Amino acid sequence: MKQRMRGLRRARASSVLLLAGAAVLCATGCGDAGPERATVTGTVRLNGQPVKAGSIAFYPTEGTRGPSAGGAIEDGRYRVDSAKGVVVGKSRVQVNSLQKSGRMIPDAINPNAMMEEYVEAIPPQYNSESTLIREIAVGENRLDFDLTGM
Repeated sequence: MKQRMRGLRRARASSVLLLAGAAVLCATGCGDAGPERATVTGTVRLNGQPVKAGSIAFYPTEGTRGPSAGGAIEDGRYRVDSAKGVVVGKSRVQVNSLQKSGRMIPDAINPNAMMEEYVEAIPPQYNSESTLIREIAVGENRLDFDLTGM
């Protein structure tokens, strides 16, 4: 009986130590909110004209870690709030905007119908092959993009 009681005390002491260790770990890292994020706003122009509609995305690069973030471009302006914002550090920027080509193509859903074709209006060096790298700082960032081509 005495041996069983000693075993229970040791188990209880081990449990207390384990819980204390877990509390210390959680205080120093558990529940980490993830990477620091920032608000990014600005304008996007193509050949001097505001991009009417599209999207902008920021992909962490060059040692910066975290999720990508982005938002809509409307009348040449965009805003990505810090709540779901861009990770602080370096990001590759990708800009997309579709425009009508003026051609009609077969509708993929209804093969007996035709639909307007949309094509990417932004040159590949700013989206699928983006060379745009920007440093994102803590707080509010203003990044304007004056793109050329096509």
